[in-house]
Amino acid sequence: MSEFSESYHLFSLEQNDGVQLLKRAWLRGYVYPASNNWVTIIPNGKIFQPNKRLINSNKGTLVHLINAEDHGWSLSIYDGNKRTFHFECTWEEEIEINQDEYNRERIVDLINQNPNKLRLATPLDITKIFYIADFEELIEREPVNQIAELLRLDNYEWISYEYVQREYKENPIEVSSKGIKTVNGFFI
Repeated sequence: MSEFSESYHLFSLEQNDGVQLLKRAWLRGYVYPASNNWVTIIPNGKIFQPNKRLINSNKGTLVHLINAEDHGWSLSIYDGNKRTFHFECTWEEEIEINQDEYNRERIVDLINQNPNKLRLATPLDITKIFYIADFEELIEREPVNQIAELLRLDNYEWISYEYVQREYKENPIEVSSKGIKTVNGFFI
């Protein structure tokens, strides 16, 4: 089975900031406890499409990460409701890259402003992750894992609204024991 992950990550130390963002957007979803200055938010909405309600309600820095393992991946950064970075790599027959809003300086700044960073990132570090020549290099490098590691994202693998919802229905106590909060629109 292929991985189809989609997650949003709010740059914050407070899980409640993610809860409040979902409430402002009037969206159902799940909010993970803060980790490495990131709060993971899993909103209900169309899969692999920017969640406009969430983005328009955003007041901070929000990262949107998609990993459709056998088809492609993308990363977007939103400062408030404005997209300040976007990179998309897809493949069927050939690798196709959309870098219309590729702003290498923005992602370097975001990585480096995190007090929990592994190390200072350079523009060359980012270039090595985002520029892939062929499928072999894509498989070998695992760019999604590399960028998630540099950003210090913990909750990005095998995660989506459908995955978490299924897990919650099957075992709500286990989901709650992980500290994941459920938000039902405006009410928690």
